[in-house]
Amino acid sequence: MRVTGKLFWMPKKGNSIEEYEDAAYPVESFEVDVPEFKCAVADGATETSFAGFWAALLCEGFAEGYAMKELRKTWNDAVRQKELPWYAEEKLEKGAYAALVGLHLKKTRGKKNPFVVEATGDCCILHVRENQMLSAFPISKSEDFNNSPALVCSHEFASVDAQMQKHTTKGEWKDGDSFFLLSDAIACWALKRQEELQDLANVLQNIETQEDLNRLVDEERQLILEDGRPSMKNDDVTLMCVTVCS
Repeated sequence: MRVTGKLFWMPKKGNSIEEYEDAAYPVESFEVDVPEFKCAVADGATETSFAGFWAALLCEGFAEGYAMKELRKTWNDAVRQKELPWYAEEKLEKGAYAALVGLHLKKTRGKKNPFVVEATGDCCILHVRENQMLSAFPISKSEDFNNSPALVCSHEFASVDAQMQKHTTKGEWKDGDSFFLLSDAIACWALKRQEELQDLANVLQNIETQEDLNRLVDEERQLILEDGRPSMKNDDVTLMCVTVCS
């Protein structure tokens, strides 16, 4: 099974690269020949402490099969070594939160090749075949995005709630299928684009370079809709395109 991936991202307008709090794994574009493959995209909640670090741990943990308990320990051990002012210490006690979507591809000896998607929160995956969008998960309508998605917490006390909010879907991939893993701002924009123009698959597949993504995001952030809101929310943006062939 050959899996190729393109990864592009950009921070919220007005923020530096250091303030980018999305994450992905693998951390750069790739091409591999493997019988099994995992990848993920996560979106750290900006209002929580060290959310970008937590998002990165979740992505790597999903792809490499690390236990959640181990990821939480890694986060806590790392952040508690830092010298922080008292108000940051108080915020730290609440933990970090992030949305996560992960894709698991397998190649079998039979005619059917399975994939599994796990998601918590509003990062999304779009399944595209022959330039047509087959599905969107875990959110399939732009109107279903909100300001309080379910999130995975770096603290143990939230683990039960996170497990209840984790969604899973399964399917089969065929040669040439593409999967687009998106953080929430571009995911919401993408679903709205598909609802209105039905051309999303073509638009996404034409994003071949970082410059292509930068141009698209800049244009959509500046485009103001009739309701006064921008076409794409000003937030961190991450897009991973994964294409699979047997």
